[in-house]
Amino acid sequence: MLTLLQRLCDCLDNGMPVASATIISHSGSTPRTSGSKLLASAQGLIAGTTGGGLAEAWAITACQEALADKKSRVLECHMDGKLAAKSDLICGGRIRLFIEPHFPNTHTKEHLHSLLEHASTHGAYRIVSLDETEKDCHAALYSNGLFLKTAFSQTLVAKCHTILENNFPTSRLPIYDIPPFLHHIEGEEYFFEAWLPPHHIIFAGGGHVSRPTAHIAHLSGFRVSVMDDREEFVTAERFPSASARYIVPEYANCFASCTVNARTYFVILTRGHLFDRVVLEQALQTQAGYIGMIGSARKRNEIYAQLREAGYRDHELSRVHCPIGLSIEAETPEEIAVSIIAQCIAHKRQASCV
Repeated sequence: MLTLLQRLCDCLDNGMPVASATIISHSGSTPRTSGSKLLASAQGLIAGTTGGGLAEAWAITACQEALADKKSRVLECHMDGKLAAKSDLICGGRIRLFIEPHFPNTHTKEHLHSLLEHASTHGAYRIVSLDETEKDCHAALYSNGLFLKTAFSQTLVAKCHTILENNFPTSRLPIYDIPPFLHHIEGEEYFFEAWLPPHHIIFAGGGHVSRPTAHIAHLSGFRVSVMDDREEFVTAERFPSASARYIVPEYANCFASCTVNARTYFVILTRGHLFDRVVLEQALQTQAGYIGMIGSARKRNEIYAQLREAGYRDHELSRVHCPIGLSIEAETPEEIAVSIIAQCIAHKRQASCV
């Protein structure tokens, strides 16, 4: 999502008006769920998706109309094939779309750049009135327990603050993504949308399995960091999509330079049992949301026995996914990469397969 926000800011900085289409609610069977978003200009789609097909073409057209008349709008799409003859809208569900134009004026650019800055660090909520067409006057940002500059009345700010504090963890980053939600306040409908930092995968080990796994992780929207005790294994050529690369001799204090929180994933793929144990022991002392270690059941049992002797309890070891990855009989590095990232995605989505 932050990639889309960055793209939106870049377009506005370059003087290009852009509209966004966001699914604000859904029911029944739909190709995408609440929070899915696309950006479109007067010329057509820029980035993102609301599900593809005819429904997406309809959303893009609505964006272009919003840019023309400079008004936001809420639209409903029933996916029952009635929108057009021989259409692909046969899911049977329904989506509501919020169409919002953004123009390259100072106020809008400051608002969205502020959202990007806070979303990239502490996370932020953007709260928008759906009953007003002039969005600049009816949107607010909330981050780290505080409202930023807003035209909301003090009464409205207080009510929004109570809604957020009563329902969602706003003082710390959540483990999982928070879906957007709608709330009626003083007779008006407001859309609360969470913008959070990307889930961050830290690869311990830059070997032959890490390369395709890091690539697939990046394509799947994770932020990627890689560490190894060998300089030649953490080069930009090996990991061009990594946001950070660390050389950690013998993996001592290997997470000292990393910010670790509930949205951090550790994928342990070092070149030997000894280093796997060294990294795992350090990972267990953090608040990482996911810890996975490659290896056989025999290797796992040997390392767990050593850690138990060092004082670790079974409930601590239960945090670890080992052997790492979903069980799909993967053999090649690329297949193993798919199984690992599939498990990370399942963890992020709270899917039952993990």
